[in-house]
Amino acid sequence: MPTALHRPSVTPSITRGENFEPFTLDQELEPFGSWVGQPLLVPPKDSSDVFAETMLRETKPFASEEQRWATVVKKHRNDFTQVRELNLFEASIRLPKGRFFVTVTEQKDFDKITDKIPACVQTRLDEFLAGPGQEPGVKVYYLKPLCVEFGDELILTTPEDLSKAMAKVQAEAFAEYRRRALYRRPLQALSAFADVWLAAPRAILNLAVKRRTKVIDAYQAKLEFQRRKLALETARTHRKLRTDGCTFNEVLGMTSPLDRTDVIEQYCLEQELSRAKRDQLVMLAAGSIPWFVALSLTTSYLASVAVVTSTPPIVVCDPAFVAEMPGSNGVVLKIGHFDEVGGVTHIEI
Repeated sequence: MPTALHRPSVTPSITRGENFEPFTLDQELEPFGSWVGQPLLVPPKDSSDVFAETMLRETKPFASEEQRWATVVKKHRNDFTQVRELNLFEASIRLPKGRFFVTVTEQKDFDKITDKIPACVQTRLDEFLAGPGQEPGVKVYYLKPLCVEFGDELILTTPEDLSKAMAKVQAEAFAEYRRRALYRRPLQALSAFADVWLAAPRAILNLAVKRRTKVIDAYQAKLEFQRRKLALETARTHRKLRTDGCTFNEVLGMTSPLDRTDVIEQYCLEQELSRAKRDQLVMLAAGSIPWFVALSLTTSYLASVAVVTSTPPIVVCDPAFVAEMPGSNGVVLKIGHFDEVGGVTHIEI
């Protein structure tokens, strides 16, 4: 959806006569409805596999279901659908007066809207965003009622329907979690035991690795100093014997940079180390770790996580753009409401 923050402002069309100033955009907007209660987060359907995997990977074995679900919501927040109950002040197109649930898309996510927006509604929205919409604390939303469409009639989702839909997704996720936990939790317990048991060997190994790496780093720095020193002496000698110039960087570029493996080979020759020691140093330089260090990292955390498909569990229709002004106590103003009935687009702005 195109942004309109840089479009030129448009003078509102409604006036109160020749001797009066035109209404401002926020004065022209009519109250649309008011929020009832707090926002709800509706999970995407067909996501029990992903949710169960999150519970296994990021919660403890004896965590409560509330803790597990809170972890799922935190992990997959962007894939949930924000739903709020709206009290509509007056009937609008096919929407009846009264309370019903709507999905809420915030202004920062307007670029995700795929619906075709009528040009006049888009212009009206652009005018508001370029004017009052830039004031601190102003919130603009794209609302779509939770409903199913039967002919030209809308069957609105009841609180019971919404609760059942959310409970069904949760039940499927927990059922899948319990199925996987039968064999995954014992592996995780074994992994935790191995992690504790191998903590001391890992600490000793890490200390030895640091000491060995420090020695090789110092030896490589020594060889690099000698390489640069030789390049500097060569450049000076060349300037003494030749009339054309030769810089230090040019001479240094003729030499090969030090290779870590070659440095280790040279170090082993000077120190007369065995082939086994040499292979160990090469392995450390390559970042490899022994099998007993990696044991606790390869038991239960190798499964890949699928991408959550963000699909709302209920059909939505009859959208509207609304604005919530600071201090409005939950009342939202109608920027533009539109819907297609029998092939004809109806618009209210």
